[in-house]
Amino acid sequence: MLIRCINCFETHERGEEACPHCDYVAGDTALELNHLHPGMELGPKGRYSVGQVLGFGGFGTTYKVWDKNLHTVLAIKEYFPAGLVNRAPGTKEVTLYAANRRQGYDHGLMRFLDEARSMAKFSTHKNIINIFEYFEENNTAYIVMEYLDGLTLGEYLKTDEMDVDTCVEIILQVSAALKDIHAVGIVHRDVSPDNIFICTNGVIKLIDFDAARFSLDEDRQMTIILKPGFAPPEQYEKINVQGPWTDIYALGATLYYMITGTKPEESTNRRIEDTLIPPIEQNASIPAHINNTILKAMAIDRHMRFASVIEFEKGLNHQKKVLEPKKELKRRKTSRLIGVLAAVLVVAIGASIFTANYQRNKEAETLPDCQLVMWLPLPEGEADAASKKQAFEEIVKDFNASFDNVKIELKTFSQEEYQAAVMAAAQTKTLPNMFESTGLQANNLSGSLLLTDLVKGIDGKLCYFLNKYDNHFPVKNQLPLGFIAPVIYVNTTLAKPDEIDAAEASAMAGTDAQELFFNGEAKAYFASTSEFSAVQRAMPARYALVPVGAAQAQGKFSDLWSIGTCDNDQRKAAQRLLLFMLSDNAQDILHIRHRSGAVPINRQAAQVFSTVYSDFEGFFENIDEYTF
Repeated sequence: MLIRCINCFETHERGEEACPHCDYVAGDTALELNHLHPGMELGPKGRYSVGQVLGFGGFGTTYKVWDKNLHTVLAIKEYFPAGLVNRAPGTKEVTLYAANRRQGYDHGLMRFLDEARSMAKFSTHKNIINIFEYFEENNTAYIVMEYLDGLTLGEYLKTDEMDVDTCVEIILQVSAALKDIHAVGIVHRDVSPDNIFICTNGVIKLIDFDAARFSLDEDRQMTIILKPGFAPPEQYEKINVQGPWTDIYALGATLYYMITGTKPEESTNRRIEDTLIPPIEQNASIPAHINNTILKAMAIDRHMRFASVIEFEKGLNHQKKVLEPKKELKRRKTSRLIGVLAAVLVVAIGASIFTANYQRNKEAETLPDCQLVMWLPLPEGEADAASKKQAFEEIVKDFNASFDNVKIELKTFSQEEYQAAVMAAAQTKTLPNMFESTGLQANNLSGSLLLTDLVKGIDGKLCYFLNKYDNHFPVKNQLPLGFIAPVIYVNTTLAKPDEIDAAEASAMAGTDAQELFFNGEAKAYFASTSEFSAVQRAMPARYALVPVGAAQAQGKFSDLWSIGTCDNDQRKAAQRLLLFMLSDNAQDILHIRHRSGAVPINRQAAQVFSTVYSDFEGFFENIDEYTF
């Protein structure tokens, strides 16, 4: 006699211990403690029987379900935002970690349902996953959708290649879906190989609208949802302008990956110098019009991209001539030249009036020709050392984009070598022009420059803590680029974040406590922000970060820099470079892109940091009250 497996819904002979299709054994629980178990029921009158998990991420979990009314397999997505909610194993009710997160949770729930209503309008669209119904239950919400049989484009490309014509055909089916959702003002924001589904019948479906937003979203604030390599630069910013051009970039990046087999370079790395290798240089069989269409779609400047998906399609179909962005930019500049020359004649009449002011501003924005030597100690560990070195190389490169007459030699040392080198330089009073002084003894800094006047010139709104610089740095010869603060990491499978206080957690510190926590045996681990990456790797989706109360928070400055032996020209350049290292871009490079282990001291970069790493939401609220 045949019975239906409650996990995969395939039939097999009664009496078999495990399902021959999915290896499920009666009584098995879900792989993740907070997932619904096979056999649980959802929907009106328990219409849907829950089976295996199809996927889960930051916003929710998708299950394979059996529709008991229609006797067919469907899929249900549950709103389950990571970091905000949990559930007791074996139950269905969703619970909030903390009452103060209710507003954020309710807002997300509302958007989840709004987007379900919007996507239901496209249930007849061939290339968009069908939405059948949505409902609220168990203190959360669910979207019932078609079950897709096949695999994602990302999974396919891991083992198989496609010819150019097949790649273009798939992308055109995705663009057909985007045309219709863009027409009603929705931006998908997560187009990538992982969200393009190849059905066994050959139909291409655009899936996973978790990140979708209306392009005219309120005050342009959008959560940062992105896949590196496929996301345009505007998507890395919380306050930005996103629209169809955002999806067009991702569409071009996906096609780039399909036909070259190479994941595109991250867009933020292309801002200063665009080193993206044209597809045609990697695959000579690519027609020129497709090469140019991809490059235009992936232009860093959104104004250089296609105005609509329709224009993108015309480029792919060779219905419209498309120039590479560099050539198009050159053509635009040429077309403006006549107007510019005419304007020059008018401006020249009054030029002498502004000569003095111009000269003063020019002097303020230039530096004397000089050479600087920077000493940089590297952390232990090959990967960490390479990352830190690359971060400062990028910072120097960005600085030289404005001041190319300042020649900078970046000299790196191991930690052990560095202490000895600085000590010897201090004794001979030949300290390098600039050097990292984190952890160095005061006697090794006696010949360094006082930075009080430099700090006084920094806008107090730019950086945390520098308005009390004299209190934090009585010797006044070091400038911090970041800081490290104590936090509590909570094992969410054993406890709720609001159940652990600092006094209890403080006993859970040190190497032994870390090992217990990483092994899933301890409820909490009292550490600092510098352990964040390690916790992420060891406890994916099973931890919460809880800030320590400001009254108890003893912070620590990191990435401290000093200015050593300099002549007058070198001093000016070193001071300017030190200020540049506090800028939004330099802080982004050091602390966000290369994950220094510290938190940005620049306030704007810190906001981006807390958005990229959402675990830090609320972390900066009372940060000015920290002691050091």
